[in-house]
Amino acid sequence: MKKAHTDEEIIAAAETKKSAAPDSTDDKVDIAVDLDDDNGIAHTYVVTFLRKAEGWTVFQVNELSSL
Repeated sequence: MKKAHTDEEIIAAAETKKSAAPDSTDDKVDIAVDLDDDNGIAHTYVVTFLRKAEGWTVFQVNELSSL
């Protein structure tokens, strides 16, 4: 199934929320983002970040729902 948004758009939105959140002591963080498509339908995505020696990296991008 084709996503309404590109991974780059979703990751950029998640990066913004992650940078505004308090620093996590976990090695894995899930950030949920809601983005509207051109038809006004809201899509909820979850981006999973993993902490590695070089910093946070994107592990996975999933769409949870669209309303």
